[in-house]
Amino acid sequence: MSKVIQTTIQCIQCRQPVRASVQGLIDAAQDPQAKIAMLAGRLNVTPCPNCGAPNTILTPLLFHDGSKELLISYVPMELGMSKDAQEKAMGELMRELTTNLPQGAFKAYMLQPRQALTMQGLVEQVLQSDGVTPEMMEAQRNRVRLVETFIQSSPDQLPDLVKQNDDKIDAGFFQTMTLIIQQLAAEGREGAVEQIIEIQNRIVELSTFGKELLEENRLQEEIVAAVASDVNALGQGATREDFRKLAVKYAEDDQRLQALVGLIRPVFDYTFFQDFSTYIAQAPAEERDKLTDVREQLLELTAMIDQQSQIALQEAAGFLRVLLSSPDPDALIAENLPAIDYTFMQVLSANVQEAQRRGDLNASAKLKDLYNRVVSALQANMPPELRFINELLSAPSNDVARDMIAQRASEFGPPLLDAMGAVEDQLAGQGNPALLERFNFVRQQVTQMFG
Repeated sequence: MSKVIQTTIQCIQCRQPVRASVQGLIDAAQDPQAKIAMLAGRLNVTPCPNCGAPNTILTPLLFHDGSKELLISYVPMELGMSKDAQEKAMGELMRELTTNLPQGAFKAYMLQPRQALTMQGLVEQVLQSDGVTPEMMEAQRNRVRLVETFIQSSPDQLPDLVKQNDDKIDAGFFQTMTLIIQQLAAEGREGAVEQIIEIQNRIVELSTFGKELLEENRLQEEIVAAVASDVNALGQGATREDFRKLAVKYAEDDQRLQALVGLIRPVFDYTFFQDFSTYIAQAPAEERDKLTDVREQLLELTAMIDQQSQIALQEAAGFLRVLLSSPDPDALIAENLPAIDYTFMQVLSANVQEAQRRGDLNASAKLKDLYNRVVSALQANMPPELRFINELLSAPSNDVARDMIAQRASEFGPPLLDAMGAVEDQLAGQGNPALLERFNFVRQQVTQMFG
């Protein structure tokens, strides 16, 4: 992982001193978060804590991706560095890179790095190595221009703009809009974020694709709620046989079967499938093909969820290592808030518990301090509606949650229901029936008030 240098700069807007992090080497294998930040335009960009203005620090960069045998150097022309100075800077970055390489990993391509004349050129070379063609990049630029057109328009112009560009409003369009929102959030521009989210919601309501998306989400919510209800109806004493019967009941409904695995993944363990295989062998011949298909579907779905979970765990563990080695974890947390999710908090909590189990007081204290910093950052940046939902899910009982809703839900109004949709998407894949049961109870209570 590249060394991150701490420095103090003067804000370009308010002229106040700003503590900033500068990174000159990006190794995609060792520090994937740095690559993501570079592609998103957030690398070496520090928002001013005083006025919120983004401050970009120009520095020589060396990008390396060993899996693609890609090495690119970039020296901003604005720095006005002589050729000798450029070679010296790149030489230092190369030494840093090669020092951290595994033995035998140095290859011939590293003797002659490619050069990028601009930051955009560097990004485009990296994207092309990832399989992003020039045509795809041009399409993305067109989407960005279209998003900017919507952002710059007045509210009364939106209906006509959506009508004129309805065929261009698709999943890629909304993904681009979300990336812009995330970048602005990382820069601390909360006012702009709220404005664009409001525009995005309006486009969803007006566009053909948005309406289809809303309908799909509504149907998916109904399916997840129905499956959760079936699971809860089995009660606390439910057996593997009960869950097998429920899976067979959903044999002709892929969406319900997928929702079932997402909700109760821990149930589908080795013993479950062993029992299922025994059941199939003892079933009437005419039923075996159908039962075998259900078992294979369950195996595929559990494998898919496990793969996704493993990738998420590896990314979370990698980010945790970066945070623990950072001299300025608060800045790193602020820059990567979108990456701090339920999985990351699980990994962090598990590391705290392991350090305590080993009796490692130093590690335990450092991890607990990091946990408190992360929680503080999340709470500071969490919309009020989400904070309230989190409090409801953490309430000691349904009765307490019901009282909290009765006393405080009016503070938030109908937007509380909208926020619950986002929370449900996060809970669906966590395999925690108790938490989902509480969520369904809370949503029912809130719907009775505002639905």
